Amino acid sequence: MIKKLSLFFILSLVPIMAATHFIPETLRTEQHQLEKAFQANPNSADTRFELAMNYAYTGWIQLGWDILKTIPKYDPHYEKTALPKYTALTQKDPNNWKHHFKLAFAYYFNDEKDKALNSFETVTKLNPKNPWGFGFMALIEGEKKQYDTVISLCNHALTLEPNATAIHFLQGEAYRQKGSYFKMLRKSVTVINLKAAEAKYRPNPFTDAIKE
Repeated sequence: MIKKLSLFFILSLVPIMAATHFIPETLRTEQHQLEKAFQANPNSADTRFELAMNYAYTGWIQLGWDILKTIPKYDPHYEKTALPKYTALTQKDPNNWKHHFKLAFAYYFNDEKDKALNSFETVTKLNPKNPWGFGFMALIEGEKKQYDTVISLCNHALTLEPNATAIHFLQGEAYRQKGSYFKMLRKSVTVINLKAAEAKYRPNPFTDAIKE
């Protein structure tokens, strides 16, 4: 599993939360509950994965990455457990976008990237106001070198969340790959400004425990 996280390492280079980034109250409450569950049972791969997913779909990609890369320590083959688990959950409750979001990660970790892309697309249909489904679609399209698609997906995501630092970063990388260096430079400036604004908003009460 750890070898399959290069996709998410790209996002780990850029903390996500900007000063005006919006997290729905229901997801913020869920986040606090999952943080407490993690503190109570930090050795559980399931607990770590659930919290990582919440951070991913609320824009805290760096924190999600910090957790995901530790999961193999607690379950070296967690991707084999996650795939049937979230497949069953999506079948039982097909309108729950979170199940599809987690299934997309499970597909990705099992090298089924087209299925991961399809699952993220389902997320965007069930929850069209969440920018991060579009962002992860852009990541996978970037791996496929579909840079025009990356730029288009990022444009849409940024209409939903203009301060999504990592999505600006992804779009800048797509511009770089296309040789559009002026547009890449503009994105780089935006990323620098957003990173400066977001530093005081990023939670870190148990970052050290996450990295253990």
